[in-house]
Amino acid sequence: MTIWDTIYKNYQSGGLAWASLKEGLHPAFIEFVEHANFEIKSALDIGCGDGKYLLFLQKAGFQVTGLDSSPTAISMAREAMKNSGHFIVADMFEYSYPPNAYDLVISHAAMHHGIKTKVVSLVAQIYNTLLAGGNIFLSLPGEDCKRTWPTMAGHETLADGTCIPVQGPEKGLPHSFFSIQEIKELLTDQYNNLSINIDDHGRLIITGQKKQA
Repeated sequence: MTIWDTIYKNYQSGGLAWASLKEGLHPAFIEFVEHANFEIKSALDIGCGDGKYLLFLQKAGFQVTGLDSSPTAISMAREAMKNSGHFIVADMFEYSYPPNAYDLVISHAAMHHGIKTKVVSLVAQIYNTLLAGGNIFLSLPGEDCKRTWPTMAGHETLADGTCIPVQGPEKGLPHSFFSIQEIKELLTDQYNNLSINIDDHGRLIITGQKKQA
């Protein structure tokens, strides 16, 4: 059982609503979807959790796919979606993403849960699975989160900068943090209208549109 599957099982049993479970939809996400252009309205949510973002997108006319490593989270998402949509139980870093498949890929409060090289590789895979002109809505924690997040009050730091909490529900789970400059270096050559903003939790909210070939 993965750390996140344990977190979701505990939540189902009346335990703590941890991390994004206690949050509603990010207001920046709602605004982005309402104003961006989508050719086919096909969306992938990487680290979909309980499915709240998928449900919003489905109501907005999208065909949706949710991916999560937690079978419990996928079960919750299926229930929220009344068994509509497509769901994948898989490690986000190990899954083989189909090329040119979606015109929206989102990942909120999820894709930083890995060593930095894997997160960077996933960023590249997101680019490949997008259609030309497709959009991203991603969040990654900024460097200051290592200092301000209670989860990181005690942590070990690996040579590449990856941090591993030594306490709390996410104990032992790698976390990767990024500077705005790192994100610009990763994405500027690949996306038009790239926007990077810091939210109230210190996360970098990243949007952009894949450049046409």
